[in-house]
Amino acid sequence: MNTRFRGMDATVDPGKAGQAILDLIGQAVADQVKKATGTPYGYYNHGPGGLFGVRGLSAAVISTHTQITGSLAEVIPVAPTNAAWDVQMNAINPLFPYITGFLRSDQQEKNAICDDPIQAAGYKTCIQTSVFGRKEAKTRTIEINHVGQVINRGEFVDLQIINQPLVEGMAGLLSRFSAFDNQAQALAAGRDMVMRFVEVGIDIQRWLCPKVFDGHPANSSAGGGYKEFPGLDLLISRTKVDALTGAACPSLYSDVKDFGYKVISSTTDPDIHRTLSTMLLHPERKAVQQNLAPVEFGIVMRSQLFWELTRYWPLAYNTDAMSQTLAGLDMLYVENIKLRDAMREGSFLIVNGKRYPVIQDDCIDEDNRNDNGAIPIGGFASDIYVVPFRVRGGTFQSLYWEYFDYRKGATQSFTDARANVFFWSDDGIFLWGVRPPNNWCLDVIMKFEPRLILRTPQLAGRLQNVSYVPLQHTDDPLPSQWYHVNGGVATGRPGPSPYSEWNLGGPGFSN
Repeated sequence: MNTRFRGMDATVDPGKAGQAILDLIGQAVADQVKKATGTPYGYYNHGPGGLFGVRGLSAAVISTHTQITGSLAEVIPVAPTNAAWDVQMNAINPLFPYITGFLRSDQQEKNAICDDPIQAAGYKTCIQTSVFGRKEAKTRTIEINHVGQVINRGEFVDLQIINQPLVEGMAGLLSRFSAFDNQAQALAAGRDMVMRFVEVGIDIQRWLCPKVFDGHPANSSAGGGYKEFPGLDLLISRTKVDALTGAACPSLYSDVKDFGYKVISSTTDPDIHRTLSTMLLHPERKAVQQNLAPVEFGIVMRSQLFWELTRYWPLAYNTDAMSQTLAGLDMLYVENIKLRDAMREGSFLIVNGKRYPVIQDDCIDEDNRNDNGAIPIGGFASDIYVVPFRVRGGTFQSLYWEYFDYRKGATQSFTDARANVFFWSDDGIFLWGVRPPNNWCLDVIMKFEPRLILRTPQLAGRLQNVSYVPLQHTDDPLPSQWYHVNGGVATGRPGPSPYSEWNLGGPGFSN
């Protein structure tokens, strides 16, 4: 791994990104004379009061943190704002043009032979736009001289996390995030700062994963310090309007259907099989009609919904529009089991004779009976998304991340301001700043500005309010979700209190 970091007047390519940040922090601390506010927050890895300040610990540390094990955000490609199809600067309000149709000119034809022919009618256009989100984070304030302290020789400092808590590569935007390189050693002696970067990375992941779906600029702060980009719930919709005039653009409407909280095992027409089959048939046909085929589609749903869906999908697929009595045949039963297991193993659905990949994403919002009484007791409901990743045989990217590229302009600003405490990383995705230390205490701030672009919303779809009743719900990755679990000690562990001549008065003391 070779991650680039850019400071005021030099570019380095360290073998380990996390160590490079620590080196830059050390230089910044030495260069600064102004104080920042803040006091150390939270507890350290080792030493008196440390979370692992206990003598005799085994070296292997197991994390039970529920990771974001899969997400749509992870498979969406990333591009800076100077991508081939965009301008060469950071466009705050990009304008994406479309030809949405041609006016009719066949309603009247010429009369006499020498008359002029009817003039061909013109065409219609629509312009779409997007906005950046803005997310900032800060490491917990650390006291520099506390790092590396231990209780005594009895405290082991060779701890290693055997299952790293920070999901590598999540969202592509974090594929080279600084803490990835060193998180296995984040609990070793003197590596408290690495653990603080891991905490920042987890905070980013937990924010980014659900915003892919529910991001809404209306939730942005009034002062601009926090911004949300439009998520798929907005991008895949039937409310497309021209960005400059507000005129409706129906040819860009997505296919949005409501399953009405029916369970996936329901045989009421249209059942889940017929509904999803139609939602894939129509964009496939539309892509051919618009000369955008072939299209690389993906189906996105929660992992538990996918598991339950594959229980019923093989039977529905193999008996579509035929008598259900065929399900009693031994051969059909065997084929259903084989198809179910294959789809679960490969995470795909067979729809209309074609294999579509399924992206399992537990950051999709999920309702239960407390949210809507139409959901069966013990059941849940969420949405299924049909997304076009690439069109024209993969030559044009339809769904992608775009980020504000801090390499453009920011580097010159650092030089002009003599501000060597600021630097970018990961090709300009992240902007970092080492805040001026308050005596021996410091922290690091970070921000990034992403947005999600969907260039062909007319090929996308969303099936809302699909109910399913699992026997048991799996763990959720987000603290805001019902089935998220954690627990444990977050306040440090008391260090030993040995008797001494300055701490007299304990049991057995006599003068």
